[in-house]
Amino acid sequence: MAESSSSSLVSVNSPSTFPFFKCTFLDKDTDLNEIPIWNNDIAILLSYWLQQRASSHDDIFGSFRCANANTDSLGEVDLITDAEHIKKLLKVSFNKHSQISMIVHRLGRTILLDEFDVHSHLLRLEKNEWTWFRDFFLDTILRNISVKHIYKKNKTRDELIRKDRLVKFLCQSIELPQLTRLNSSNNDECQSSTTTTTNETTAAIFLQQIKNLVNANQYIEDDHNHTNLTSSPFQRTVNWTFENMKMLIGSDLPIFGDEQHPAVSLRLRDMNKPINVLTGIDCWLDNLMCNVPELAMCYHVDGIVQSYEIVKTEELPYREGCEFPPDVIRDLATNLLSFLKANATKEGHTYWLFKGPDDDIVKLYDLTSLCDTNRNDNPYTVPVATLFYKMAHNMVSKSDHETRSKESGTIRTLLKHCLDMLNPEKFPEYHCAAAYMMSDLYIDDNVSEQSWTSDGSDIQDPESLNDDDDNDDDLPYEEDNDSHLYTCVDIKTLAQPQQHRFRKHPDVERLAPIHGNLDKRATEALKYLVEALRSNAIHRRIQATAATSDNTNEQDKSSMDTNQKSKIIVPLPYQATRHSSKILIDNKNHLTNDKRLKAIILHKAAAAYFCLVDRNEKEKNYGSCLRYLRLALNCYSAELKLQSMDHNSSIECKKLLSYIMSIAGDCRLMIAHITSTDEEEKYREQYHIMNEVDIEIQKVIDEVGIDENSSEFSWVSELTTNIDRNLFASVHAYEYAINIVRNLGDHEKKRLHLLTKRFGNVRNEMGVYWMNKCAEAVKNLDQEAAKEIKDQFRKSFESFDAGIQAFEKINDISNIALLHSNLGRLMRYYAQFYVPVVNGIRQEFSQQERQSYQKAFDYYLRGLKLIENRSDLYEVYRTLSWELSNSYFTMATSLQDYAPLSTMSQEDIEKEIIDCMTRALKYLDVELNTPSSDRYSLAKYRAATIHHRLASLLHNTFRTQNNATRRKRLRALASLHYQKALELFSPHNNPLEYLRLLIEEVALADFELQNAIDNPSRLKYSQQGLRASFQCQECVGIIEQHRISSDPDDYNETFSQEAQRLLSILNGRIQTFLKEIVKIYKITNNNKKSIYEDYKEMYSISLRINETSTTFSKDLYDGIERLKKIYEKNISD
Repeated sequence: MAESSSSSLVSVNSPSTFPFFKCTFLDKDTDLNEIPIWNNDIAILLSYWLQQRASSHDDIFGSFRCANANTDSLGEVDLITDAEHIKKLLKVSFNKHSQISMIVHRLGRTILLDEFDVHSHLLRLEKNEWTWFRDFFLDTILRNISVKHIYKKNKTRDELIRKDRLVKFLCQSIELPQLTRLNSSNNDECQSSTTTTTNETTAAIFLQQIKNLVNANQYIEDDHNHTNLTSSPFQRTVNWTFENMKMLIGSDLPIFGDEQHPAVSLRLRDMNKPINVLTGIDCWLDNLMCNVPELAMCYHVDGIVQSYEIVKTEELPYREGCEFPPDVIRDLATNLLSFLKANATKEGHTYWLFKGPDDDIVKLYDLTSLCDTNRNDNPYTVPVATLFYKMAHNMVSKSDHETRSKESGTIRTLLKHCLDMLNPEKFPEYHCAAAYMMSDLYIDDNVSEQSWTSDGSDIQDPESLNDDDDNDDDLPYEEDNDSHLYTCVDIKTLAQPQQHRFRKHPDVERLAPIHGNLDKRATEALKYLVEALRSNAIHRRIQATAATSDNTNEQDKSSMDTNQKSKIIVPLPYQATRHSSKILIDNKNHLTNDKRLKAIILHKAAAAYFCLVDRNEKEKNYGSCLRYLRLALNCYSAELKLQSMDHNSSIECKKLLSYIMSIAGDCRLMIAHITSTDEEEKYREQYHIMNEVDIEIQKVIDEVGIDENSSEFSWVSELTTNIDRNLFASVHAYEYAINIVRNLGDHEKKRLHLLTKRFGNVRNEMGVYWMNKCAEAVKNLDQEAAKEIKDQFRKSFESFDAGIQAFEKINDISNIALLHSNLGRLMRYYAQFYVPVVNGIRQEFSQQERQSYQKAFDYYLRGLKLIENRSDLYEVYRTLSWELSNSYFTMATSLQDYAPLSTMSQEDIEKEIIDCMTRALKYLDVELNTPSSDRYSLAKYRAATIHHRLASLLHNTFRTQNNATRRKRLRALASLHYQKALELFSPHNNPLEYLRLLIEEVALADFELQNAIDNPSRLKYSQQGLRASFQCQECVGIIEQHRISSDPDDYNETFSQEAQRLLSILNGRIQTFLKEIVKIYKITNNNKKSIYEDYKEMYSISLRINETSTTFSKDLYDGIERLKKIYEKNISD
């Protein structure tokens, strides 16, 4: 026969756990009917303890006391019960006349079993309790069973004598240390003082252990209403694993030992009565469950000790007279537990396992479904609900955030069962604690800007349960087809070996894990917080009523006391998850004081509203953002007013406030960008919406005395479209958050870095806002508004400077450089502000302009120096180079167009212009060397314009220069810049600019012609100018294409006027050159008359071109074509 697999581990649960007793075997003929002479204190204590333990197995809440004392086992073991109940169940197939009546509860994987005395609770009419069960029992059960067959507890004289002998036997079997010594001999007087001290110490410790046990037992026994379930009623609890079944067993088996037998159990047996199989099973299971290797059987006759027999535990099933197959016990245990797991599947329901005397089947009734009860009169309602709470609490407190998220469905199910079972009107304290814990499951107290991310899916319906249903097909469990009152199993079936051994049954319903959108999670959390607040209000009302009820009679007072006791079942200490230290229920098992509790709940509400702000900010619902910000900050203000917080709570509150202020800064910054009236109206509508939950929470805030209009944070949630106010609020919010985070310690460095960066960004935004105001004001400069404009410049400068300081703290080189660029731009606007204008006419370039431009150059160069060697910041480098080039170009053009001749010489002005233009070209190289840049075309145009202006400047200087050498150099430089400009300008994209350049080159030849004094030179410059004019033909053709284009933008009024002007100049220059050539050939070349005639014809052609004609550009193009042909013919000749 196969051995059964069993292992046990004794749990140490102070003070109820007693050490093994040192055993002394009684002498033969010891009379167990007499009271032994001991130290009276110990004798009384031991006797009292053993007598009380003899009746402790009638406790209908025994498994609950054990579960509450070992909450870590809930959901981990398969069964929690008394060892006596296990023995009774496993002897059922060996004792047909046995009666089973046990209450069953299911909590997750764990089954709780408790003895239920039918006669005591249901058949004694003087009992007023269990009326709901009694009605069902009398109407249904007793129809098929006689009352006389319901066994009463055996209280006969023989049974009382047997128990008395057992107590005396056990007491005399304990070897007690001597508390006092009567030193009657010289040897005793000579005993060492060390030994005496040791004995006295041992005795004192032993006595104290016994007193602790008695006190613990007294505490339980005095609690007649079963209101205290915090202490285990057993001498020891054992984690017993039997054939893969894990059980938490309460045992009172006295365990003894001596030098030869370290652990042995004692049994007293009357030699006149034969030992039977039930006794064998009882002894075997006791030793197996407590891992005791031996049994010492003491035989007596009428209380006179005869002898002892030592039996090994493993030999008990095979001992003569009590043989039994261990496999049957194993199969009974496996099948019975499978039966319970397969049918007691509804958590929170009370089941009744019943077998009447001589019945062949065991029945399981679902009393919660069958009986007319609303849970309030079921004494198991509160104990079960509190265990649900403790299971949830254990899962939360002993798991990390990831595990907690995965198990959130199970935790939510347990808490929902708890809340459904507890009537908040009767049990407001626990309803409040459970509701708060449920809210913490949805929204963690320790929020952060990165932890509240969503998987994008919608949250599961809080009421929806998983449909997974794993039924047990191993056993033929039958359901009564007539009444559907119970499920049952035949005892013979339970004893049969099964092909499939016991396994885990995932057969309890579970809610889905919490996933989904952050706003929906926060909304669910707020609903439970409101429930917690309502329950708290009920509790405080009950307290107030009890305190002011002076005219209540004594009976009412007694009833109220009993009612209050029934509410205090088991402590529910709740610590918010991860690092929070908020406890809702104090060490006296009551809700914490009203102010502190409201502060805790409002802190959670503030965290939930923060999450709603975060979600709505992402969805750009800024009106809702401000509403939730208002509520979050009102909750925070109320929390501060309600309690003086300890250091840890203060840190948590400050940290939450820093997150709220941070996101407030984000929201106000985004609102500052709103320009649409429709959007403004939408946000205003969102701002004023308040749902029922918000109204409830605001009501509590109002009761605390927080006026949102005059509170410290009223400015945060102001709804306004004023950009200035929004930007200022954003800056202030970030500053507030930074000041908090800076004092939270080094572990917040990352957040401090992020907040500082955001602060720098909003400072930059504010600087840009005021800079744009300045740019607008400068365009329409009003001297009367000069003071206001200067104030705007100051605000812009201070904002940029504050932004730079912020970025310097976090060494953000990129943003420091960009803000220097913005300061450079501001200085350029400042230069425009100082432009002298008289009667609407721009005056000479001023010294204030020069100083402002120099400051702009300085800021740009500072930025460039910071990033010149940073390849990762090349784009920023390009931007700053572009801005700096623009600044140099702008100053150069202002100097060139409005030269300060009254304060500087022409030569110095020209040098400064050339220097600025040259630097502008230098910083344009970055863009010109990046063809893929989006500024490449604009950079080419700017470079061409600079070369053009330089060429024009040199051209102008050349015209006034008398020194021949310098004239020659200026002429070459001017031509060089004209050529570079022509290379950069595209005749197709910039036909007018290209034509203007060519005409200026033609004008250069015309100027030299006018200054030539001899005919050969005049002829040379005339022919040179003519050839330059011919180069303009392509541009003339492009202008003609624009003229005949179907797109009106190709030949708009501005374009046509400028084209007409340039073409007229070109035509006039051609006529001038041809006229000069004709004059020279007429005088000097009589032998080349044909050439003269050709030029004369050319001159005639040019004169016939009509500048006022609508086809002027076409006529000029055709005329140049004819002139070129005649000219080329002359050249070839």
